Amino acid sequence: MTDTDRDKSQDGLSYLSPEELARRLDSDPALLVCDVRNPDELGGELGQLPGSLNIPLGQLQQRIGELSTHKTLDIVVVCRSGRRSEAAARILQDSGFDRVFVLKGGMMAWRDTHR
Repeated sequence: MTDTDRDKSQDGLSYLSPEELARRLDSDPALLVCDVRNPDELGGELGQLPGSLNIPLGQLQQRIGELSTHKTLDIVVVCRSGRRSEAAARILQDSGFDRVFVLKGGMMAWRDTHR
């Protein structure tokens, strides 16, 4: 991935735009999308990305072992607006995951881009 493919913020987190995530979903079968919203949020108007793994932010630390096979692969963290994703990305980075990305603007931005 080149620097033009992602936006790196001042706090060390890497972001993908909804357009870039759509492209990656089409071209990278190993890409893991981890949705950190609560289960009751998945059926709402924002929906859920196909194939995404739901681990609510409050459970991420305890369930981090479920992601261990993806430690060297790209993981994109999504939530409603991006705030919980940023917290989840920090937890993953602190746990040794190097290739973690946040969906910029969360599922709200995804919906706005894919209407």
